[in-house]
Amino acid sequence: MTVKHATFTLERVYPVAPERVFAAWSDPAAKAGWITAPGGGHSLDFRVGGREVISGPADGKRLVFEARYEDIAENERIVYAGTLSADDVLATVSVTTILLEAAEGGTRLTVIEQGTFLDGHEEPSWREQGTGDWLDALGKALSAV
Repeated sequence: MTVKHATFTLERVYPVAPERVFAAWSDPAAKAGWITAPGGGHSLDFRVGGREVISGPADGKRLVFEARYEDIAENERIVYAGTLSADDVLATVSVTTILLEAAEGGTRLTVIEQGTFLDGHEEPSWREQGTGDWLDALGKALSAV
């Protein structure tokens, strides 16, 4: 039995207003468009106390990420607590903060994630890479609109 703790911070600047970036996180259809992998599922109840579930296949396993929204400040901040399971085995428990700030020419988005990684089912570097991939997909979705 092993436990790893890790924190990472990622930043992106998108050439759109904070309201557009916030809408891409808060609107279920918009978010499904950039966060759902092929063959995956997504549900979103975006409110304090609301839940989000993202599921899909990865490396022959079924991954399920479940989050509960703890704090939402419109166009500024989103905080959620989440778990990631692989084939119904708990891999990670995390707290994530999304910060949106007006920046020259758009929005600076900062993600701070604090995670507890259990028994080698997920590594901090994997989570950081996956989150970065999501942020890149968000950027593509924002530029396509």
